[in-house]
Amino acid sequence: MKIRTEQVSDQEEEIVIRYHVMRPGIAEVIEYLEGLSPQIMGRRDEADYLLRPSDIYYFESIENRTFVYQKQDFYQCGLSLAAVEQKLESQGFFRCNKSMVVNIHHIASLKSEIGSRMNATLDNGEHLIISRRYAKQLREILKGGTNR
Repeated sequence: MKIRTEQVSDQEEEIVIRYHVMRPGIAEVIEYLEGLSPQIMGRRDEADYLLRPSDIYYFESIENRTFVYQKQDFYQCGLSLAAVEQKLESQGFFRCNKSMVVNIHHIASLKSEIGSRMNATLDNGEHLIISRRYAKQLREILKGGTNR
C-alpha cells in the first residue's frame, strides 16, 4: 500500500482512500478518521439526524432552544451554545454573538459595521452579525493568531 501526503494552502483539506477491495485494515482506518470528527444530533419532524460539522453553517439559540442551520435545512439540537462551542471549537466553530456560534469555514465575506461590529456573509447568502465583543477575536483567528 502506498501512502502519499500533499500540503495545500488554499484548498479544503481532504483525505482520499483508493482501494480495490475493502479490507479490514482499510475499514479500520476509515472508521478511525470518521471518529475524529464529532457528529451533532439534530431533530426535525420527529426524526433524529446525525449531522457532520462541515455541513453546519451555524447554531442559534432562540428562547432556550438551540437550532442547527445547514445550507438549506435546520434542526433542533439538545446542546447549549456553550457545549457546541466547546465540542466544535477545533472544527472551526466560533461564538460570534450572544446567541450564535458560526462555522468560520462557511464565511464568504466580512464587512465592518458601525460600533466595531462585523457583518458576515455566509456562502449560502445569509448574513450574521459578529458583535463587537467577538470581532477582535475573529480577526485574530483569521490572521492565523489562534489555531482553529
